[in-house]
Amino acid sequence: MSQAAVSVTDSATLILAENFARAGAKIYNNATKVIYWGTDSDLTTATGIPLYGDSSLVFDSLGPLMSAFYKGDIYGIVASGTADVRVVEFVTTR
Repeated sequence: MSQAAVSVTDSATLILAENFARAGAKIYNNATKVIYWGTDSDLTTATGIPLYGDSSLVFDSLGPLMSAFYKGDIYGIVASGTADVRVVEFVTTR
């Protein structure tokens, strides 16, 4: 398990790097600003998916499709300024 605080800016910011050992992850928007997230560095506020303040995004490996969830890069961006994001990632050790 690893955890981190990431300061998301108005440029695409890497929140969580690709990890094929990822068994789950939680990204928490610890700010009042909307963070827009996506899967590549070309992310903009117009193309990202909104994650509102005090909300979480969860990637988990529960259920029959344990390895079918996304394990690649996750980026974030805000319209202006910065926003605090907290990240927890769980990995397999098999």
